[in-house]
Amino acid sequence: MSKRAPLSEQRPLGRVEDYTNAFLASSGLLAFMLLFMLAAAFGWIVAIAVALLADRALLTVSEFKKRR
Repeated sequence: MSKRAPLSEQRPLGRVEDYTNAFLASSGLLAFMLLFMLAAAFGWIVAIAVALLADRALLTVSEFKKRR
């Protein structure tokens, strides 16, 4: 078993890869699949209502962050 150097002696790791675009694409695909599943299970009105509620919630959060 090898011993690791204390954190104060370790070299900095440097830059890490930016996975923002991959996250946004994946979350967009998951949101589409969720809304499509809601439409298939409960109807288009429920899917549209959930989409509108999510949109309003995101707008409210972004406005709250702008004020801070």
